[in-house]
Order: sequence, then C-alpha cells, then structure tokens
Amino acid sequence: MQERKLWQHQVDAIKRALVTRDLGLFMEMGTGKTRTMIEILRRKYASAGSIKKTLILCPVIICDNWKSEFKMYSKVPQSDIVVLTKSGKKRVEEFVKAVGETLQNNKIVITNYEAMEMESLYKLIMLWQPDILVCDESQRLKNHESKRAKAVTRIADISNNNYILTGSPILNSAMDVFMQFRVLDRGQTFGKNFFAFRSIYFQDANEAFKAKQSCFPKWEERPDTYMELQNKLQLSAVRVLKKDCLDLPPFIRTQVEVSLSKEQAKAYREMHNDYVTWVNSKHNEPRAVVAQLAITKALRLQQIVSGFVKDESGECHRLPCPRVEALADILSNLSSDTKVIIWAVFKENYKVIAEVCEKVGRTYRELHGEVSHVDRIKNLKDFREDPNVTVMIANQGAGGVGINMIEASYSIYFSKGFKLEDDLQSEARNYRGGSEMHTKVTRIDLVCKGTIDELINQALAQKQNIGEQILGWTDKI
Repeated sequence: MQERKLWQHQVDAIKRALVTRDLGLFMEMGTGKTRTMIEILRRKYASAGSIKKTLILCPVIICDNWKSEFKMYSKVPQSDIVVLTKSGKKRVEEFVKAVGETLQNNKIVITNYEAMEMESLYKLIMLWQPDILVCDESQRLKNHESKRAKAVTRIADISNNNYILTGSPILNSAMDVFMQFRVLDRGQTFGKNFFAFRSIYFQDANEAFKAKQSCFPKWEERPDTYMELQNKLQLSAVRVLKKDCLDLPPFIRTQVEVSLSKEQAKAYREMHNDYVTWVNSKHNEPRAVVAQLAITKALRLQQIVSGFVKDESGECHRLPCPRVEALADILSNLSSDTKVIIWAVFKENYKVIAEVCEKVGRTYRELHGEVSHVDRIKNLKDFREDPNVTVMIANQGAGGVGINMIEASYSIYFSKGFKLEDDLQSEARNYRGGSEMHTKVTRIDLVCKGTIDELINQALAQKQNIGEQILGWTDKI
C-alpha cells in the first residue's frame, strides 16, 4: 500500500462524503477521482468494522485498473476484490464463488456497465443487495431510455450509499444529468420522471412549427434555468477542475492546417454534393463509394479528409494525403526522445500512421480495438517505461479512458469524431497529475479548413460550452 499524500481537493471531497449519504464526484480527468473514491470507501469500511458489499460499475477497459488502485491505496485483501469481465456464464460462476452460495459475503465486485444486461448475473446482484454502488464514468448512464441505465437505477434504489464519478457529466446537453442523478439520489434532486424534468429545464425551439407533419421537437436548455440547475447540482456533487487544484505545466493547443490533395478534393466535392464518388481499384476498375444517409455521408467525408475511401464491397482505397506528410514533418521536428500520442478513429489511419513512424525512425506501440486486452497492457507498459518506444497510436474510444500516459508531452489528433467524451478523455491521458515532469504539454490538431474537420471542432466546442455554463460553479466542498 502506498501512502502518497492526498491533494487538498481530495481531502475536502472525502470529508464531504463522510457527512452525506450520496455524492457525485465531478472531478476532471486527471485529478484523482479513483483514489478519492477508494479513500472514501476505506473510511466507510473502517467505520463499519469490515468491508461492505460494494458494486463498482465502469467501462471494461478500466475494471482491472480499479483492482490495481485498491492494491496501491488500501489494505483490502485482493481476495476480497473480484473483477468480472469474462463471458456471461463465467461471470455468474465467479460472482457466486466470490459472494457465496447464499449471496451473503461482503466483497468488492467490479464489472462493466454491459453486465447490467446479463439477465442471470443481474438477478444475482439484485439478490446480493449491494450496500454501496459506485458508477465510474457515470456519463455512460445518461440515456434515460436505455435498459442499462434503468437496471442501474433499480440497484441504486436498494443501495445504502451511491456515488457517481465523472469529469464530464454533461456531454451533449443538460438532459445528460437526469439519469445520472436518478441513480445518485434515487430521484431526490430531479424526480423520477424524465419528461417532467425536461418540461422544467428545456424548451422546444420548433414549438411554433409543431403543427407541420415533418416537424420534430428541437429541445434546448432554458438559459433562465441555468442557475437553478447549478444550485441543485452543487448540493449533491463536488466539482473539481485541474486548473484550480493542480500545479500543472501550460497546456498548449495548436492547429496545423493541412490541405486536400487533388484526388481528395474531387472525392470530397462529389461526396458532399451527390452522396457518391468513384475510385479506381487495383485493377483500374471504377468502384463506387456511396453514402445512403446523411450520417453515412459525414463518415465518408471524415474518411476522405484522413486519406482513404471505402467502396461498396468494403475495400479501402488510399488517396494522396498532405495530412500524412504533415504528420511526418511534425514527428521529424521533435527530438527523438519526445514521447507522442497520435490519436485516430479509423483502422486505415492506424496503418498509415505506423508507416509514417517507420519512415521517420520512430518505434511505436498501438492501443485500439484491434489490439487484444493482454497486448494493450504490454503496449502501454512499453510506451511508459521503454525510452526507445516514443509513439503510441491510439483510438480515442479504446485508449482514451482510465489510462495514464503522462510520459507523452505531445498529443497529435490525426482524425477525430463528434463524441465530446472521447475528445475530453483522450486529452486527459497525458495532461493530469504527474504531468509536472514536462515544461509544457502540447496538443496538435490536424485540420483541413472548409471541411468536416471544422464542423467537428465547432460541434465539440458548442457541446463543451453548454456544459461549462451549467457546471460553472466554484465549489467550496
């Protein structure tokens, strides 16, 4: 067990948790919310004289990390902590083995949110009746219609203490907080009816046109209710931002403008205007690249600006791409020992980036959906500990949650999507507690002006702005 000194904001949050039944830890990524939660649990267990039945729900990629953090920051025997990530049948077997046939053993059970949709396991968890429920990255519960979120509320209703942990409780709109608080305090803050909540805090921007058959509601926050939302959130949650509590180095955001090649520009224009473009196959045969829907069109445009298209048969065709050359230039201009994370969203991007690394003499590792769990752990260890491994090629969704890569002083966004959660989480992988080892941390976005790159940036900025306005209280804990 390590005795690393707690930061003051962690001490304050722990004190508040001990005098309240439930608490939301809205702690920005990198401010130590997992450690804070473990310290709260330690004190809860000490007060009870033993560990209590504790259920921790989190993204699957960080289940093992929770167990490691318990080992690092508590004296809870590892035998009292069970991580459930295997197939449904094996999870049931491991759960029963841990908590006993009578479902009475006090254990810490860590599993992912998807487990809430495994009927056999879920029934057993309900019969076990957790004393404490911890929902890490609770924004995963924001959809009030999801079976998963509804299942978690039923557990929350029978638990004695509930905790929700997230650095970004509002990702799309303030509607995101309803279900999270329904879990946190069983409906005390915002009630149990989503539609009643919506009628108070939102308005339909298309109200005047609702008589038209083709008109759909467009729900927007009521600006005059921002303060009320702030006050209610503040009563049940702690808000911690890195800039307010950590002595981190300057965070530099910069854009490198890249152009489209002639071939990219042609494909982009045709896809944008006509939902279809044509490419030649290896045998010089014309192949169609088609977007049937607007959402597919956006995906195709993202692929084109990042240097490839995928035809109707699923075959990838690369396009000449100045973005690739820009990446090579950036890597070549950094010192050879500078560690860099390169973020991308497409499989074809990973291959191209790997080729660039080989071309400029950079040893790399990969962290994305094509890499097995075992290899992810090894690759992360190599990147963090081996001075010769200086590049991590990662996907914002697969590598952007619960992973520490503070050794990197640069992150480069080769391609990205519209999900604010992925963007914020990935940014926090190397800008967090421990980044003090660098004089500065730099984020570089490769952006092609006048394309979907700019639309993505605008969408992410707009979503973040709404969240900051509503969550913009100064929390004194």
